[in-house]
Amino acid sequence: MKDQRIEASLPEAWTQPRTKARLHLLRAHSACKAVVLRRKPSKRVHVISWDTRTDRLEHGSWFNGRIYAERCDLSFDGRWMVYLAMGSKGETWNGICEVPWLRSIVHVPNMGTMAGGGYFPEARKLCSNDHLMQDRTLSEFSKNRQLPFQIQRLDSGGEAFPILAHRLERDGWRRCGDVGKSMEISLKHSSYSVYIENDPGWKWQPSEKHPVLRMYYRGYLVGGYTFEFQIEGSDLLDPRVDWATWDSKGDLLLAREGMIQRFTLQDLERGTPSFSCDLNQITA
Repeated sequence: MKDQRIEASLPEAWTQPRTKARLHLLRAHSACKAVVLRRKPSKRVHVISWDTRTDRLEHGSWFNGRIYAERCDLSFDGRWMVYLAMGSKGETWNGICEVPWLRSIVHVPNMGTMAGGGYFPEARKLCSNDHLMQDRTLSEFSKNRQLPFQIQRLDSGGEAFPILAHRLERDGWRRCGDVGKSMEISLKHSSYSVYIENDPGWKWQPSEKHPVLRMYYRGYLVGGYTFEFQIEGSDLLDPRVDWATWDSKGDLLLAREGMIQRFTLQDLERGTPSFSCDLNQITA
């Protein structure tokens, strides 16, 4: 039986429909590059490249459909993105593109939203999460001359996990224990919701000078997969944060209520970002 008492104890950011854009950040492992996947409304995605050294933004594709952010990844140099997409008519596919444009260099169909996407474990290697497909796979394009990396098919993949878990571990996050207790709950604005209680989460400290950044899996709630971020010894982050990560030079990249921000270590001490940009009102 679904527990109907949980909703009142959860932050509104996890249980109420959004009025602000929902953002996900993909960071390049070896370059000062990031990609912002912006959803507003829920079935319209805008892709933005972010140079985190100069804070230059390049606005790219507008896409009517869904990009499954937890199964996307950015290449080590920030040039290529692997993704799982669902089009406006419900068709799904796995693709590789040059950001910020969703013009696929290669793509193959996917079996609904099962599996899909992939991640880059190395600079010259992509692991594709299309093991459920029997006829087409991204790995058949491994010798494509346009792509500067090999493509290897994962033996198993699942949906958001373990693709996201692989991505986190590669970047520097460390899991602190097994996933917490899962329970299906009743939310007014969601037909299916799962809450994760007492998740130990992940932690990431790039150097001794950096504070510890923590990330907790809170379940599948109104906005989909939901995570909470915290910085030890600071109240800078709150449940409204969509995503937080360190970039390759150690700055904190933050996405909250349709806004992106970048904090150096000095900025974190002051509580004021070096760069901030509101992405709520932009249009195609």
